Amino acid sequence: MCTSERRTGIGRLSLEQIEATVAGHLGNGRVPGNKAAACLSRQVSMYLAKNLGGWSTTRIGRFYNGRHHTTVLHAIDKIDRLRHTDESLDALIEVLTVELRAGIEARGPECSGSHWTDALIEVVTSRVLREICLGTGE
Repeated sequence: MCTSERRTGIGRLSLEQIEATVAGHLGNGRVPGNKAAACLSRQVSMYLAKNLGGWSTTRIGRFYNGRHHTTVLHAIDKIDRLRHTDESLDALIEVLTVELRAGIEARGPECSGSHWTDALIEVVTSRVLREICLGTGE
């Protein structure tokens, strides 16, 4: 199956699936440059790719336009630190995690209770982006 691989009996999220889910809420992270919104999207995707998908930092870096594995490590560490200090980012990561896991588990009957997920993600995403813009002076 092209959207996941089997590893020890657990569905593995593809990097494309993680990027598409995060990009749907934070914008595309696979773009050149370091604009704040693209960086946040890419860093969140890298964090989820390592912690939820189990991908190596080298493979994640290659997927994100040939970035070095230490850049991926920096992104993962940064998002981990921010999760402890920024409740809205932590909530966004939790919601994205639930959505990605539901994508794996929902290959059978559709998950109940998913009707609130899109609205919650939109609210949290708006808050995170607003805080980033206010924090960077934009």
